Amino acid sequence: MSIRSALLASAAILVAGSAFAADLPARIAPAPYIAAPIFTWTGFYVGLNAGGAWNSNNGFSSPGFIIAPTIYGASSNNDTGFTGGVQAGYNWQFGSFVTGVEADINYADNNRNGNTFVPTVVAPGTYYTVSRNGDSNNWFGTLRARFGVAFDRALIYGTGGLAFGGNNGGGSVSQTIVTGPPLVSTTTTLVGGGNNNSNVGWALGAGVEYAFTNSLSAKVEYLHVDLGRNNRTFTVTPTTFIAVHDDAKFDLVRAGLNFRF
Repeated sequence: MSIRSALLASAAILVAGSAFAADLPARIAPAPYIAAPIFTWTGFYVGLNAGGAWNSNNGFSSPGFIIAPTIYGASSNNDTGFTGGVQAGYNWQFGSFVTGVEADINYADNNRNGNTFVPTVVAPGTYYTVSRNGDSNNWFGTLRARFGVAFDRALIYGTGGLAFGGNNGGGSVSQTIVTGPPLVSTTTTLVGGGNNNSNVGWALGAGVEYAFTNSLSAKVEYLHVDLGRNNRTFTVTPTTFIAVHDDAKFDLVRAGLNFRF
């Protein structure tokens, strides 16, 4: 084969190869790999909560500058009611440890039923009876720190901090004059009324939270809230008054949903 024939044969092969390559399907580039986001508790959240609250109220009255016999003492009663509200907070996660801060404001249907100190008439004289009723914590809020341990999407935590709330109360003082013998009594209501207090105290509790998705989690939480005492003073005369004190503390268990950002 001459050189000219060899060159013509090589050119023919190249042309045929190019045509064959043009007939092959185009090669598709693989899609880029995108890793799934790693879950973290760090970030802002807002949410709703609802549950039940109950109290074990202890109250007592004490006499002021009263010369005549006065009936006073202590009592206790229980009440259970609904509570619900909103919360917002921020978490920081460091390894398996999570810390954060949370604030909430809530409605509370948490009343303390009335009670009365009734005099036992044993001799002529003047007696005073204190009637307490209508005490209630109708709202409360907290500002708390949270410290917990995360097991992937599950979080177990303790919480504690400041609590504040409204405390309403009412009552009256009646006077019983006993004469005799034979013993005869006449009772007259001397003074009555109510008050609205805004108390400040503390809250302490614990809970568990689980993240169903990266943006939605649910929790169950227990809190003990102590708002101190609700104090009222009934002035009977310029030199006669009776002070009434009621504990303003309660416990609650609630569930909540948090929407995470």
